Amino acid sequence: MKRGQIWTLLRGGSQHRVLVISNDEYNAVEELAVWALVVVRDVPHPNQLAVRLGDGDPLSGAFVRIHSVVQILDRSALRDNHGFVSPATMLAVEDAVREFLELP
Repeated sequence: MKRGQIWTLLRGGSQHRVLVISNDEYNAVEELAVWALVVVRDVPHPNQLAVRLGDGDPLSGAFVRIHSVVQILDRSALRDNHGFVSPATMLAVEDAVREFLELP
């Protein structure tokens, strides 16, 4: 898995779409968890921080929920690779994460 990819995550009998946000060097170490954000189709509540996926992104029109961080310990739970989001979308996600965490 690579940073910026959207995958289907199977967890607890449910399927979720997630955007990988941990960096590629970290993700290359099998013993470490992959960190991701949940992708949803429903429009987020106005108080929730989210980034809409654009026309060139997989699952276009869906939303990356910035407050829904997922730690994936079992990499075999990641199934369908839907592809990479655009660099512009990844930049918007990074900016939103910085805002959420109050980082410069």
